[in-house]
Amino acid sequence: MSTAKHRMRDKKMRNQPINVTYSSPGQGSSHWRNGGHTPTGQGHDLSPHPRGQGSSHSGHSQGGGWVRGHQRGGQGGYPQDLPKYITASAFAKARAAEVNAMLKAVTKTTGSSHVFGALPKHMRRRAMSHDTKRLPCRLRDTANNMLEKSQKAGQKVKKEQSKRKSRKARRRHGNMLLEFNRRQRKNLWLETHIWHAKRFHMVKRWGYCLGDRPTYKCYRACCRAMSSHCLLQDMSYYCCVELQGPEEQLLATLSKLTSKEAGPTFAAAMCVSGRRQGSVVVYRAEQYPLQPLGPVTFLWRPRTQGRGQDDQGSQGSTHRQLWIWAHPTMKPDLLPELQAVCQCSEAVLPPAPVELPVPQPALAPTSTPAPTPTLAHGPGACPEAEQASGSGSKRKWSSGEREAAGPPAKKLLGNSTTSATTPVTWRSCTTGIVISDLTMEMVRYRLIGPLSHSVLTETLAPATHCDAASKAGPSPFWWSDHCRDDCNMTLHRQQAGVFNILKGVYSTAEVPAGSVLGLTVDDPRLTLPNKRSMAVSDIRKEQGENEERRRELMLKGIPEHLSQSSLWDRSVRDNVTHNKMTDQELNRLRNDVLVPGSRLPTPLQGRVPVLLVQQSGKSQGTEMGSWGTGWDLLLPKAWGMAFWVPLVYRGVRIGGLRMSLKHAQNK
Repeated sequence: MSTAKHRMRDKKMRNQPINVTYSSPGQGSSHWRNGGHTPTGQGHDLSPHPRGQGSSHSGHSQGGGWVRGHQRGGQGGYPQDLPKYITASAFAKARAAEVNAMLKAVTKTTGSSHVFGALPKHMRRRAMSHDTKRLPCRLRDTANNMLEKSQKAGQKVKKEQSKRKSRKARRRHGNMLLEFNRRQRKNLWLETHIWHAKRFHMVKRWGYCLGDRPTYKCYRACCRAMSSHCLLQDMSYYCCVELQGPEEQLLATLSKLTSKEAGPTFAAAMCVSGRRQGSVVVYRAEQYPLQPLGPVTFLWRPRTQGRGQDDQGSQGSTHRQLWIWAHPTMKPDLLPELQAVCQCSEAVLPPAPVELPVPQPALAPTSTPAPTPTLAHGPGACPEAEQASGSGSKRKWSSGEREAAGPPAKKLLGNSTTSATTPVTWRSCTTGIVISDLTMEMVRYRLIGPLSHSVLTETLAPATHCDAASKAGPSPFWWSDHCRDDCNMTLHRQQAGVFNILKGVYSTAEVPAGSVLGLTVDDPRLTLPNKRSMAVSDIRKEQGENEERRRELMLKGIPEHLSQSSLWDRSVRDNVTHNKMTDQELNRLRNDVLVPGSRLPTPLQGRVPVLLVQQSGKSQGTEMGSWGTGWDLLLPKAWGMAFWVPLVYRGVRIGGLRMSLKHAQNK
């Protein structure tokens, strides 16, 4: 065989297993490939020879190696006698070397390393090099990996850069609560401002930032809602002035601002009892019919007082409490006129705020409440542990920086444009009347439409009673003390019964105009539905049970003692406001519920006093006499969004100033 053929054959067989050679049989006793002993007593050399030496395929074995068909040295054929013994270790080593060589030859690919070489030639296609879908499924993943490696081979590996924040995110203030408080210095924000700002065109009027009209087309839909279902509006920008004092003194001073010739006054019998809300046009003192100030609505606190109330309004039937609601444009003229008529010139400075220790939140009715309530319970009240920098990274505050930054930011509640030292209460030593400015101290929602009562009955649920363990010990929450009095609980059951009768009413117009119902309800966030639905009334189911009581309600209205509410007490309002459960705690309760979507347990701080006031409808003309009727819902401050979102989930339409104007024009 020529030298060229030897080189070609060696190249082809370079990855094949190399034969194991042994010493020549002429040296000592007979030797076998399966191992044995040399004359010196040692086993044969089982290690493979270097490439080109002792290869059985090359035909040029050296020494005593095996050649094709015969042994070197002229001794043809193979010995016929069998070995006398076999060494197991030497035999296993020889076979292991051959197996390893075979596995190495099988696993190592020869020639081209492309995956297409695994296919027969008749199945290969040129398009397989760029379209891996033409390959069989078992080879596609390997081909895709090879394609990615080939594409990245000519590219330099770049360091992955962090994604830059958007311009809006970079311009955002590090502490949004401080930024919101700064933006309310000139124009007040309602509690539903952020909700409206995302969906309405906002306008600045009368010192407030209010929603004018929605950003989507819904004018006709809002008109249909007022005629057939329900329209919801936030009327919290209306100003409330509270008057307290002897009934005779209040009626005598207020008579100077009105006249019987213009209609019912503050002394109307149905209104003085507290059963109905009244409306009157107010003039300057002794100037009727000249110099009118404008129309106002008023509400007297009922004379019937429940025991266990220590507020100023519970000192007897002669000491009365009156709320006057007026448009914000009237307040600069109305408040000085009331101060002059009632001779309230002595200003009462508000007490300095005292920070009380924060109690542990009561997440369940059986949990033990903390000994004292907190005055800053909610978002923004806790110390700021982190501060956002301009690049978006966060760092922890050191002790020195925390002291230099001052007290933590708090969410503004109520009228934020007035300073803490500005007086909001004035009293008179001669008449005994006290005037208080309750602007932004309460939330007022207006529901307009024939099914407003159905929306309220589905959203609100009368408050549940406290268990014996909650009544036994002292509690920082007002409802535990309220439940200890049997008279209060009897009144609550009667109010809940009248509220349930409203489910069988066909339209809101069936209830006498101006009726007032006091009620204590559970936190509506506990019964928030999973999906938004349309609230409807099932008249057939409800009318059969309480038909007589429903007719009595339609004819006589709500009794006087059922118009009483704990919302009149300032101490109760402050307690409910400062102990409101945060959304974080509420979400933690939802996470612990075994059955998703079931009603959450009512915590001790989850009872809210409210007032329901019926609004009369269209008073002029003969067509659509009940158009525009509805209910007003009065709440303590800080509970605006807690009631707003559940009402929206009952399918109501939201209106702004534009719909308020249309409602007033057609009423």
